[in-house]
Amino acid sequence: MKTLTSQNLKFIDNYLKKSEIIYDDIRMELTDHIASSVEEKMKVENSDFYDAFKSYMILNKKELLKKFSGSGFKSFEPVKSFGSFLLKPYFVLFGLTFYLVIFFFQSTIDMKSFIYEFHHYWLLSILCFTIFHMLYFFILKKKRFYAIEQSFLVLTLIHYFFMFFSKPIDFSRLKFIFWMDISILFLSILFLFFYANQIRKYYQSKHIWN
Repeated sequence: MKTLTSQNLKFIDNYLKKSEIIYDDIRMELTDHIASSVEEKMKVENSDFYDAFKSYMILNKKELLKKFSGSGFKSFEPVKSFGSFLLKPYFVLFGLTFYLVIFFFQSTIDMKSFIYEFHHYWLLSILCFTIFHMLYFFILKKKRFYAIEQSFLVLTLIHYFFMFFSKPIDFSRLKFIFWMDISILFLSILFLFFYANQIRKYYQSKHIWN
């Protein structure tokens, strides 16, 4: 049985780069898809790699590039993944512990100062995190991952949650705003775990040609 070499896989990957598939994870998934189809075509037609690849792409390129371009592809997957992430037993336990600790020590917390400082630094933290992401992936790694960039949709939803419940600051609702800010802090901490997990999943499945 004819099988593809790492050079063949690299050829497909480079071809997709030239076709403006800019996201490494989508390109990796598409390379897998094309490689399986081309390998089957080589077996059935007893052809070499380049002939099989050329004939396959002539028939399927337009549809494949449209499907895997990244525009709308799995666009809500990070939200569903984050929801599943929240329900993992150890994070449920972490959440219960986090809220219980805050509940028992809330009398020692200056809520007004906490709310003021939280509102002052939260957006700054988001900005710093975004800059870190761009420096790490765009400049240091020179790679883009669709699943990781789409995870920022989760952060955007947390931001809107923050804006909806906590703006403007109304100290007549001191406890309500305090607990909303605590919830936003908790979700933000979990988002960092989720973001790191998205990166870890890519590097664990990294292919030989990358």
